[in-house]
Amino acid sequence: MGIFKYQFAAAVFVLCLTIIAGVGVSLGHEAHNKNAAANTAMNSSTQAPLSNTEQTPSTTADPTTAMAGPVTEFPTLHPLVVHFPIMLIIMAAAFQVVSIAVFQREMGWTVIVLSLLGVIGAYLSSNVFHPHTQGLTENAQRLLQEHELYAQYSLWLAGAGFILKLISAFVFKRKWWSDAMVTIVLLGAAIAVAVAGHHGAELVHKEGVGPRGNFLEMHDH
Repeated sequence: MGIFKYQFAAAVFVLCLTIIAGVGVSLGHEAHNKNAAANTAMNSSTQAPLSNTEQTPSTTADPTTAMAGPVTEFPTLHPLVVHFPIMLIIMAAAFQVVSIAVFQREMGWTVIVLSLLGVIGAYLSSNVFHPHTQGLTENAQRLLQEHELYAQYSLWLAGAGFILKLISAFVFKRKWWSDAMVTIVLLGAAIAVAVAGHHGAELVHKEGVGPRGNFLEMHDH
């Protein structure tokens, strides 16, 4: 029982590191946004005021008309759906790594469920809720192609990991070499989905694709 306690503590430690890393990334983005806002405010304050002849009468903007497009619906549901497979596939890989050392049966079932849900989510975000673009710049088109390529890698590898995990659990009875194959494939899926997510973030935050329907063909989804 003593060794299982140490293994369980190690598993908890790994999960805590994962959570801390996620929080650190979030705080990093928040700090980046704050610095960007501060720089924008500083640049605005350093601009020379307009002369009396250049000043125009101030008008009160109506907040209901300030927005250029509809605010009651999203131009695409892709951002709402895609975060689920990203997290599910990464967690499936993390639980698979932990299951090699501790609670193989229990965590093995967790890996099966997480990988299955990750595959379903990856298929929905890549096909059903995948937005169609138009008028992209050359760099945005390149990023989109890489984003879609790694998204397909994520789907294929996660699906392969799910099937291999079933075979490992029910055919080979969790042999170390069969679980090692599952681990390699699911880690590949986690890396692929992380790269796909990175390119997706570049499309949104660097190229402006998606917000308020920019560069999107407006369909039902």
